[in-house]
Order: sequence, then structure tokens, then C-alpha cells
Amino acid sequence: MGLWKTKLKWQTEYSADSVEWCPVQGYTDVLVCGTYQLDKAEEGNKEGKQNRLGRIYLFVVKADTTELSPLHSIDTAGILDQKWCYHKLNNHPVLGVVTADGFIEVHRLVDNDGVLTLELWLKESVGEDVLALSLDWSTNKTFSDHPYLVVSDSGGNVMVLQVEDDCLRIIGKWKAHNFEAWISAFNYWNDNLFYSGGDDCVFKAYDQRVAEAVAINRTHGAGVTTIRCHTDNEHQLLSGSYDEYVRLWDLRQLKRSVSEQDVTGGVWRLKWHPQHSGTIVAACMYGGFRLLRHTDVLHVVSEYLEHESIAYGVDWNYDQSCLVATCSFYDCKLHIAEVVLDR
Repeated sequence: MGLWKTKLKWQTEYSADSVEWCPVQGYTDVLVCGTYQLDKAEEGNKEGKQNRLGRIYLFVVKADTTELSPLHSIDTAGILDQKWCYHKLNNHPVLGVVTADGFIEVHRLVDNDGVLTLELWLKESVGEDVLALSLDWSTNKTFSDHPYLVVSDSGGNVMVLQVEDDCLRIIGKWKAHNFEAWISAFNYWNDNLFYSGGDDCVFKAYDQRVAEAVAINRTHGAGVTTIRCHTDNEHQLLSGSYDEYVRLWDLRQLKRSVSEQDVTGGVWRLKWHPQHSGTIVAACMYGGFRLLRHTDVLHVVSEYLEHESIAYGVDWNYDQSCLVATCSFYDCKLHIAEVVLDR
């Protein structure tokens, strides 16, 4: 049935919108939670832009952990998305972060005699007067000392950058959408290929060697908010939308989806299970969280409704495969839940 059992809870000071478990072996008990908060001290200020505050919290969650408490935190601009590189760079696990002041930041996870902290390593602007909205690494399937990052922004742009020894080098920039480009994601089987989704309800496929989109799909009934390529099946990709549907695609034919499922809530994030390839967890905004399975078609297995606000962040633990981290916005909650999966 996919029963959920809440194990741990923690109250974040700012509104919580992103959770990501580290996938690097030896660090899979490391969890980050990203937050976003309008500066209340500036409310009513009509002269300038409102300041968007953020904070990254760093946790270690072991099988015997009984209470959540952050090891470290970093104050930043508001966090919109975070992703770990799937392998170490320069001997460190690294976390990519996009912020409300239009930057992409890469933080190193540093281990000083067993004390873990995050340290800013690289930073690059994605544009003036834009929010950086999402990012993805090219490394979820393959190793690279100089991986790519794809970043989307509130101006409808998508940018590809490459990690060099001491900088982020801009490879290319595409005007992808008429409104916010909510999501960007790589094809993990071919790092030349990436995808984007926007508030204009359009889903696009790109080849970074080509100036224009190589495929355009207008199936979604509202803004496209999340895209996730499969690491076990070369041709499978998920998308989610404000239209409350999760869609499964065959990348060889993007004219129509293979399967779609109404999840009764705008879909903000989708994550494939790291070991059970047909299992998916979805953050469904006002609809809470859903567990889905794909057999011949997508179907909802169970739901998790213990959060009291917008369900934004969700991720599977890579080793403790029954653990899911979830977070929600205005109630400022981070949960760790155990999900019993039917074999």
C-alpha cells in the first residue's frame, strides 16, 4: 500500500521549499533543507524590490536519529532549488543552489575531523532582475570532472554552465519560455540534451549544440513545474504541472505522453525511487504528497497529508530506501517519514 509513518519533525524558521539527500557514497545520511522568506522588515516599502531571504540547513540523519537538529546553516538569498552532484568534485561532495537574487551557487561539503559544514566554492549570475528558479546536474548517470549545470530563471531563460577548476563557465543561453521557466533538467544518458518547462504551459527539449528547441510540446493544461529523467530507463521522463497531472514520456516520441495521472494538486517536484525504478514520490502543493507506481500506467498508491501548507520539497534517501524527506512552506515544516513499500 505504501504506508507512511512520520519519524521526525523539525520547525524551520523560514518557509521551507526544498529538501535534498546527498547521493554520494559515505554521505548519504546528509540532508539539506532550503528556505525562502520575504523580509518582513521591508513590508510596505514601495521604493524598492522586496528582499528575499533564505537559509540552507545541513542535517545528518542516521537510522538511530531520534531528533532533528541542524549541524550547520548558511544565510543566503531565498532558495528556489537545490541539487547535489552525484559524485565528488575535487574530493568534495558539492551542492548546487539557485537563489532569488539570480545566482547559481556551488557549495562544498567539508569534513573537518568529523564536523561537516557547507562552504561556498563557485558563484555565477544568471541574469539581472531575475530569480534563478531551478537547476540540474548532468552527472546523475555518468562521471565528469567538469560537469554541466542547467539553470532556468523567471525571465523564461535557460542557461547551461560548465564547472571549471575555479569558475562556472557559461556554455549557452536560450530564451525558452514567454513567462517563468519553472524547471530545467538534463537527459542523464546524454549530457548534450536537456529539457525545460514554463509558465506558458510549454514543455521543450533542447540539444545544447543547437540554437533552437528540438521538440516542443503543448499538452500540459497549465504551467510545467517539474521534469525528471530516469537513470535506469534511458527513454523515460516524468513531468508535472500546475494542471495537477503527472505525465510519463517516452523520449523517442514527445508528441504525446505514455501515461498520465491526476494527483489532485499542482505538482511541484517528482523523484524516482533510487532502487525501485517504477516508484515515484510527488510533492503536490495544496494536495500534499503522493506515492505513485508505474506498471503499465501511472497510478496513485498512497498519500501523505501531515503537512499543513504548500507541499514543495520531497526526496528519497539513497541508502535507507524507505526514508522520505518532505517540507512545506508557510507552516515551516520539515518531516522525515518512513514509507513501507510493497515488493
